[in-house]
Amino acid sequence: MKFLDLFGKYPARPVKNVRSTVAPADERRLATARKIDAIESEITAELDLQTQVTDPYEPAQLLEQCIAEASILYASRQPKAAERLLLEAVAQATGEQAETVAWMMLLELAGFEEDQHRFDELALRYAERFETSPPQWRARTTGTMTGQNPALAFRGKLLASSGPALAQFEQMTQASSSFILDLRGITEIDTAGCTALLALFRRWESQGKRIAIAPAPALLTMLRSVTQQESPRSNDSAWRLLIELLRISGDQRAYEDACVDYSIAFELSPPAPLGCLSALAPSASDLCLPTDIVTPVETLIDSLRTACEGSNIIVLDGRQLRLVEFNAAAALLEGITGLAKGKPVEWRDIPTLVSTLLQLVGGDGKFKFSNRQP
Repeated sequence: MKFLDLFGKYPARPVKNVRSTVAPADERRLATARKIDAIESEITAELDLQTQVTDPYEPAQLLEQCIAEASILYASRQPKAAERLLLEAVAQATGEQAETVAWMMLLELAGFEEDQHRFDELALRYAERFETSPPQWRARTTGTMTGQNPALAFRGKLLASSGPALAQFEQMTQASSSFILDLRGITEIDTAGCTALLALFRRWESQGKRIAIAPAPALLTMLRSVTQQESPRSNDSAWRLLIELLRISGDQRAYEDACVDYSIAFELSPPAPLGCLSALAPSASDLCLPTDIVTPVETLIDSLRTACEGSNIIVLDGRQLRLVEFNAAAALLEGITGLAKGKPVEWRDIPTLVSTLLQLVGGDGKFKFSNRQP
């Protein structure tokens, strides 16, 4: 049996260098773990069996298999390998509908790498192949518009060296009295970064700015870690940022507990709230997914729970989404299914690379995906 038979697919070749580990916690997770372990076992078993076998599949099946393998390679953080496979798949025109999907994946890969020269080169070949206008290059910018308020997203490390990035943020907000700040892309933080961000908040407050902050549970976890690892006197700013974000999150108990812990550690009253900050209320029908979804996914699922409860239909916004790691895909689908509780789920503006993986893992037809242009 081929490894993609587990998903109702029929492969032409094995997927190489894909590793998967899922830690079971209950019966559903055990089932998920067994499914992924079965995939890995099939992959390993086939690595040496097809090198001298003539491929019995039709061109359409070969193309679909390449597309499936490319989505897994990309989800396993092997974009170059995915690109090579897709280029091989589109080297000869097949006339199959799936050929367009392969080209969309190639254009997405160039866009995710922010390689406009490569994108333009592929777009020209796309136009020649299909005799139609290709997707247009869309430059990635820090700020986008949501309603009437610009939205700024900080990604990467918030450290002592982040001064230039924060200065750019401050410059971009000069013409706006209110805006949205998304801190979900922060991957690392230290006390100097906390100090710099708090100082920026205070300047915005003195200028009369109003800032709505998107929920960032991963950042709260990092801040708690910083407050526990260092002595209180050296991490005052981390404590203050943690307390402020807990205040606007609406988790009253966690906020009060943090205030008590702060008072005990510093023998001071808790810091006064920053009046310029508020929480970005999640839409009941339009939930924004982060840029990368990795294991564990429980924090992400919890952050979506409240918004899902009041909706008759769950609409997930994938405008920022670029990657769902292979190990996270099954758990993500399981978590979203649990949140939906039988309600319809729509995944909007999802990259083709990601939707292909999720369809592969979840089974065709179980979820409704709409893909965005590269």
